Amino acid sequence: MLFVLLASDVANAHHSRAAFNLDSNIEIEGTLVELAWRNPHAFVVVESIDEDGNTMEWTFEGHSIAGLMRNGWSPNSFEIGERVVVDARPNRDPQRTFGLLNHVTRANGETLYAFSRPPEDAPPPRRPIAPSTDFSGTWRPILILRQTLVGGFEPPADWPYTEKGLAEVAIFDINDDPGLDCESYPMPRIMRFPYNQLWEVVDGNLIITHEQATTVRTVNMNAEDVVPASHVPDQNGYSTGRIDAQGSLTITTRGFADTKWGSERGVSSSDQKVVVETYRLTDGGYGLELTYTITDPQYLTESVQLGRNFRLVPDYEFTDEPCDPVAARRHLQFD
Repeated sequence: MLFVLLASDVANAHHSRAAFNLDSNIEIEGTLVELAWRNPHAFVVVESIDEDGNTMEWTFEGHSIAGLMRNGWSPNSFEIGERVVVDARPNRDPQRTFGLLNHVTRANGETLYAFSRPPEDAPPPRRPIAPSTDFSGTWRPILILRQTLVGGFEPPADWPYTEKGLAEVAIFDINDDPGLDCESYPMPRIMRFPYNQLWEVVDGNLIITHEQATTVRTVNMNAEDVVPASHVPDQNGYSTGRIDAQGSLTITTRGFADTKWGSERGVSSSDQKVVVETYRLTDGGYGLELTYTITDPQYLTESVQLGRNFRLVPDYEFTDEPCDPVAARRHLQFD
């Protein structure tokens, strides 16, 4: 009997789990690209998008076929191409996209466990988010971290400035940024804000709320592409939107007021400014691509074009902590 027990233990632990951090969990949401139904271990492979917008392929080691079947699995439990959330033990080497599978959750909420079920009082696993079909959702900008932290703190060097624009750039001082007085960034500068955006469809219009800002934009989807007489010019203008036959959303914004640093850091804007944004859903509705042009003959001799990408994230509760002007300028004492 002792021999049988020892043999069983060896069979169940034929290789070490030392490569995995068994005291930690990761969640990876993405598209299932492979379910390798093989002994001694099945493998689940998922393609996802990382924080920098790069496509990553994650491989997760599961139980034996017999062990998975005891937990309700079959070769047809999942369909290739479906959206899933994988919970796993991460590799101790953070460069390795290889983990030990805990469970997989489908879009309908069904969860299949690899080795054991959680206790009854454990929180339920997270379901995959549904893709956006109408541009609604919480969108997180895909950032290049180093550029976000240490780059882009001067006026753009390659913009086609008028004499008025050049004169302003020549006297640039980063400490003059209205944001240091807790003023919300104007359009389109707010588009380069590194925080989330909540897009909601309300009465047929798009309402865009920016995290860590007081900026709330209304995109009038059912209005003529003109600024109504009732609009009072402001730093965010009046926006109208159209979705074309290919599904792209174009937003045109006019009706701006003269605004200090209204187009970019160090670049003010006039009431003649026009901003045209074009959005396209990508990655099956889990990504959002933006290109936009800024036209302002007072400060630019020709239009400039910029862009960025976003990814859809699960329900996210924005913080409502207000900006503190003292904290906003505190770093200046160390400059």
